[in-house]
Amino acid sequence: MFEGVHHVAYVVNDMEDAIRIFRDVFELPLSDRRVLEGKSSVEIATFQSGATLIELMRPINHPQLMQFLEEHGPGLHHVAFAMRDISRGIDELRNKSVYVGTPFVAPTGWKIAYFDFEKSSLDLLQSCHHGDHLAESGTPD
Repeated sequence: MFEGVHHVAYVVNDMEDAIRIFRDVFELPLSDRRVLEGKSSVEIATFQSGATLIELMRPINHPQLMQFLEEHGPGLHHVAFAMRDISRGIDELRNKSVYVGTPFVAPTGWKIAYFDFEKSSLDLLQSCHHGDHLAESGTPD
């Protein structure tokens, strides 16, 4: 079902320092850096690590991410699992009583769908997620 991890996302409060760590210390190539604007604004930077992307997110005007920083400080925010056909994968998961929301195209250009761990009774995962979701592999990044 899952092809691997599409991306791992970290919330940061200092984008320059976070980029320095991933680029200079971990020696990962910076793939993209931009500001995504809409209802809320966030600066993102992405790094390629094998088949997985590392996404850094710095909230500019993004209430949920700002609240995350206030409550938890910088750190791991979510993991997105890759699926080649997200619609088919959602159907398979729903048949296994895993609730997955309606897929949509995120501001990054990735087609994603969020898990609802509470509705799915996935107690193991409930306390450790902050927006884990599916991402269709092969979509623009």
